[in-house]
Amino acid sequence: MLAGSGLSGHVALKWLSYLIDTTLLTAGLLLMQITQQYPGSHDWLSVKLVMLVVYIGLGFFALRRGRTRGQRAVYFVTALVTYLFIISIALTHHPLGVFAR
Repeated sequence: MLAGSGLSGHVALKWLSYLIDTTLLTAGLLLMQITQQYPGSHDWLSVKLVMLVVYIGLGFFALRRGRTRGQRAVYFVTALVTYLFIISIALTHHPLGVFAR
């Protein structure tokens, strides 16, 4: 998309992004159900799920709603940083993730 490829608008890639986002959200909700760790009782899980929704929103804007290439690049980089933060929350089991140290 940032390189200007015509493939970025292909219908298969559009549906693949929906599938990936739905899979991530479903996996998070199933993990919550299986481990009996609900967002209200575990702060790290609450933050992780909220950040997942933020990540999906940023990805949506990066791929579809950004008006200029610059805006899309900012959304893309912000989505990547959000993804890394989600990973740090998952590894530390702390709402601040890597910043908890």
